[in-house]
Amino acid sequence: MTIEHFIQIAVGVVSVVSILYIPKTKYRLALLSFLSLEATTWASINILVQIDAISFPVREFTKATQGGFIQNFIFYPMIFAWYMVSYPNKSAVIRKILHYIIFVSAVVWFIYFISVYTGLEDFIKGTKQSQLIRLYISFMLQFGLCHLYIKWFSKNTDRLIGV
Repeated sequence: MTIEHFIQIAVGVVSVVSILYIPKTKYRLALLSFLSLEATTWASINILVQIDAISFPVREFTKATQGGFIQNFIFYPMIFAWYMVSYPNKSAVIRKILHYIIFVSAVVWFIYFISVYTGLEDFIKGTKQSQLIRLYISFMLQFGLCHLYIKWFSKNTDRLIGV
């Protein structure tokens, strides 16, 4: 087994097992969070692959999609679901900003390390530093827009966001 397949299996297992640790009162929020980031990730990955900005040499479904499935459509949305489930609603602004930065950085640095040390994802256009900046901008926008969408969607129902 190559390191790429090991990482894919480990990321898939961690994502599925982490579902067991979501509090039952937050399942709706986690599902909505997961699906909203999955939709934006799907769109952005397809655009980036089509313009030859990134490639995924090792893929799970080689004929179905040109993007990596497990990390893009399971792992990153699961991280966002955990971001929303653990979001500090009644805390100070600085704590909310740190929460946001920590979760976005976890995704960005995971992508950066798998692109540098494995064959799961390759940056085609730009330097490693420019790709890192693009990743931060992209995921900050995705997390921010998905967070706003979830707040808007659950505006009249406090049960969804757990306030």
